[in-house]
Amino acid sequence: MIKVKAEVKKIKTLGLSFLLFSLILGCSPKVSWINANPKSVELNKLGETFQIEAVALDKENKPVPNAVLHWESSNPEVVEVSNTGLLTAKGSGNATITISANNEKAVVQCKVSILNAIKVEPEQLTLKVGEKHQLNAKVLNEKGELFEDQVVGWASSNDKVVFIDDLGEITAVAPGEATITATTPSKGLSHVYGSAKITVVSDK
Repeated sequence: MIKVKAEVKKIKTLGLSFLLFSLILGCSPKVSWINANPKSVELNKLGETFQIEAVALDKENKPVPNAVLHWESSNPEVVEVSNTGLLTAKGSGNATITISANNEKAVVQCKVSILNAIKVEPEQLTLKVGEKHQLNAKVLNEKGELFEDQVVGWASSNDKVVFIDDLGEITAVAPGEATITATTPSKGLSHVYGSAKITVVSDK
């Protein structure tokens, strides 16, 4: 008889615990949306990292306690993402980072542009004094692919021999030699350069 009462008491205790657990779950706020910042990221160096900030919010825009966020990259060969939202650049290209929790999702667009080389065309040129010529700079990534519309800076090793403007047009000023250098902006980008050798001869 005593044993039966003990078993009944045990069952009642388990039932009460389950009920309390269910009530706690029922009272927990539901994830209504995920706020991720920033909405887009651009990385420019191999191995460069960036931390995305994300929080699960309820319908009143309040953080949901203990919400577990899941992170996924659509292209791990371009950018990897950790389970805390840390991005790591792996190669040039585009990827979408998806953050999810309780069937709610947010996305962050990621672009990786790893500058590897600049090819100046032509690499060698001979001009007469007074002549002009337009140089072209092709900016390439680590895969040898061309970056479209990439701005470069131009410089001449000797402006008294060859002058170059901001758009890459050179003017032969006086007989001699000069090296023209094309560089990428250093801010936020891998610093790469390319060059061309220019020889100026007399026009007589």
